[in-house]
Amino acid sequence: MISEKANQIGTSPTLKITAKAKAMKAEGIDIIDLSVGEPDFPTPENAKAAGIRAIQQNFTKYTENEGIPALKKAIIARMKEDYGLAYEMNEVIVSTGAKSSLFLLIQALVNDGEEVIIPAPYWVTYPQAVVLAKGKPVIIPTKEENGFLLTPEELKAAISPATKALILNNPSNPTGAAYSRAQLEALVDVIRGEDLYVIADEIYAKLIFDGFEFVSFPSLGEDIKAKTILISGVSKSYSMTGWRIGFSLGPAEIINAMAKIQSHSTSNPCSISQQASLEALTGPQHEVARMAAEFQRRRNYCLMRLNAIPNISCFKPRGAFYLFPNFSAYYEKEAGGVLIRNSYGLAYYLLKEAKVAIVPGDSFGADNYIRLSYATSMENLEKGMDRIIEAVSKLKTPKKIKRVALNNTITRVKRAVPVDASLPTKMRDALVAEMEGHLPVENYYEWNANIAGIVVQLRTNVAHLYDFWVENWFPAQLEADIEPHGIIYAVDGVAGREPRAFYNSETKTGVLVNTDNYGPLRSLALGLVMDVTERLYGACAIRGMAAAVEDNGRGLILVGPPGTRKTELFFELLEDKRFKIQANDIILVRAAGGKAQAECVERKLYMPTNTVENFSRLAPLFDASKCENVVIHKDGCQDEACLRGEDCRLDRGSPFCYKASKEAHAMLDPNWIGGKTAHARRTTLSWIFLLRYDPSSPAAVRLEKEEALRILESGEALGLKKALSPAKPQPYYNPHLLVTTEERLELQKAFFSRLLDIVPCYLFNSGVAGAETIKQLTAGE
Repeated sequence: MISEKANQIGTSPTLKITAKAKAMKAEGIDIIDLSVGEPDFPTPENAKAAGIRAIQQNFTKYTENEGIPALKKAIIARMKEDYGLAYEMNEVIVSTGAKSSLFLLIQALVNDGEEVIIPAPYWVTYPQAVVLAKGKPVIIPTKEENGFLLTPEELKAAISPATKALILNNPSNPTGAAYSRAQLEALVDVIRGEDLYVIADEIYAKLIFDGFEFVSFPSLGEDIKAKTILISGVSKSYSMTGWRIGFSLGPAEIINAMAKIQSHSTSNPCSISQQASLEALTGPQHEVARMAAEFQRRRNYCLMRLNAIPNISCFKPRGAFYLFPNFSAYYEKEAGGVLIRNSYGLAYYLLKEAKVAIVPGDSFGADNYIRLSYATSMENLEKGMDRIIEAVSKLKTPKKIKRVALNNTITRVKRAVPVDASLPTKMRDALVAEMEGHLPVENYYEWNANIAGIVVQLRTNVAHLYDFWVENWFPAQLEADIEPHGIIYAVDGVAGREPRAFYNSETKTGVLVNTDNYGPLRSLALGLVMDVTERLYGACAIRGMAAAVEDNGRGLILVGPPGTRKTELFFELLEDKRFKIQANDIILVRAAGGKAQAECVERKLYMPTNTVENFSRLAPLFDASKCENVVIHKDGCQDEACLRGEDCRLDRGSPFCYKASKEAHAMLDPNWIGGKTAHARRTTLSWIFLLRYDPSSPAAVRLEKEEALRILESGEALGLKKALSPAKPQPYYNPHLLVTTEERLELQKAFFSRLLDIVPCYLFNSGVAGAETIKQLTAGE
């Protein structure tokens, strides 16, 4: 299971598109790649020669962690000569590329929950690096009419007590925007009065056009230099992207913190690359000016061609080697049955139709735009622009456009969080007091839910959790004198705390901290209800997928761990009109008088949207449901088969994809699936199918009570390979169980013992049998 932070970020879209373009080229397809972020010029000869000498002289061992002294001195000298900046040796660190420099800096600088202001359009790595440091990216959209530059007013409005830093990319990737001295000084007037750092990414500083005067941010005063960390490198100015050398200059304490992290990650940068970079920085600089002049010529050509396309606007860059045209006028148009809905759709269309690779603007936080790189030959640029113009000319307004405005909330937390179900009462009281301190009147939501007759009250400051809570459960009375059986606090924005759930059984109190995803809240509620019902009423919840059989009130449940084809079997059964959906996750069962009465406790079902793979009829129902974490960008796709394929709906411009993530859910009214008669809220449980998956065991074996009880009690994954088995077996296959003391597990065992006296239990091998076998077994009894 990968970590939550890895799930929160995606692979660099530039790398994805470039890799796709290279793969198509390898197949013999004539692709013009305008997605590249590296100059097409050769590395300077003197730098290459220095690298070769380093190998010949066996300079191939570890070096100083922060970079060799000679290179650090060369960096200091270059900063002094170019910008008049003076730095000491302990104020410089060399790293494996400017991206690594940025990562180290943000890890060293940003604490949990602190904010980093990022003007948009932004380089794709900025927000991801902040998220990895558990910080909060604060995205400030800039305007094309303002030259994509952050204004002092926008900066001042974005600063809060939690602000730690501002990232200023000058010149900018992807827009090519650059700040004049006056524009930088206007920002400095705001920054001087604030307690924040400036991360000045100046990797494109040497690639400036039209005689524009570049001003390095830390040169604007000693007080500003003291709160600025400058990031640069040799990749862009010297066409040395593959050598992977970046560097940072700033206050000694910050550079020292970066060095500590580097010592435990990459260690020193490549020794050979350091020698080559030393030569690049100290040798002749005329190649840099020649490269900038050539980029300016290419920019002018591409800009002229783009401005000839109807309804396109394109800002004239002052630096870097990118154009960022606005193509939104061509959204909602189509060609050959392909409808362009967004920048991803346009990128896919241009790759397939024009054989030109570009980067969608949404990757940079600006979906109306696309990024074109002119860091390729003029011949390629001429071909590429010809192809783009021809492909765009084919896009026409369709006769009829069907739009689905999905009600979808993207949460910060995407999956289950750790649960401490043994919270002592004294600590519960302190924790509740802390949570109540974060529930202001103006942002407080409260609702009583009736879950199988148990009243559970939610108190939260998260509108999305309240919204899904009200949708999920049947309502209970909310009068002030009604005493709920249990209370759950779901509070976000608590500084210094990790996402986590707590439960105190004595007071029936649940606490969910810094978690905006509904799944953990629902699970906590179910666990609380189980805690109450099994002690007070002798009822017990069974985790599984339940259906009614025929119209005689009898029901079945499929129970088993992931990997046993439970979902596939369940929806295969529902394709037969004799079977009606009861619940997709949990039922509450009361075993008495020789019968087991099963009840669906949810008003609406919290259903994974990737079930559309098994039951396509759900897609239009999800369209009309409230959803959570449905993937809207390809960056978030977790479907490996789709990523390897050629027909991704997100690539084709679809605004969302239901099957792209296991963490996406819809709050689905079960009556919508086939009408009220196709949903059975209550049944008499008549069959239990425990699922296993292997290629050789019998299809179905009726179990003796003791064997069935043993399997349920252990929660073992029968027949599954170790790699597919859950990391930790769940007793009774129920992850919602909160209280798992010996006494409480004995209560569970006693209940299932009574239940198995009433209801037959089969061990069903989904590796060799399907829904037809279940139909036969249920028809024969």
